[in-house]
Amino acid sequence: MIILSQDKRKIINFNNIIGIIINKYSNACPDITCCTLKDFEIILGEYATEERAKEVLQEIIKAYRDYRTAECDGYTNVLQETVVYEMPEK
Repeated sequence: MIILSQDKRKIINFNNIIGIIINKYSNACPDITCCTLKDFEIILGEYATEERAKEVLQEIIKAYRDYRTAECDGYTNVLQETVVYEMPEK
C-alpha cells in the first residue's frame, strides 16, 4: 500500500513507515506526520482540528486493514482500489 500526501507531491510506501502521528504545535493546525525507516519525518496532511486528524488516521488504518485482508486472484479491482490511500484535502 502507498499513501499519496495531501499536497499530491509525495508518495510513501507503507512498508517504509515505522509510525504515523498527529502533531499539534501551539496554535497551528494539527498535521499527520509519518516517520520512515530512514529517520525522515514526512507531513502527509494538515487538518483544521485534531478531531478531523484523528478521523483521517482511522481512515488510514481501515485502508491498510482492507489492503492486508483483500483476497484476489491476480490484479483485480479490489486490489486496485486499496493499493493507494489519498490523504483528504480537508
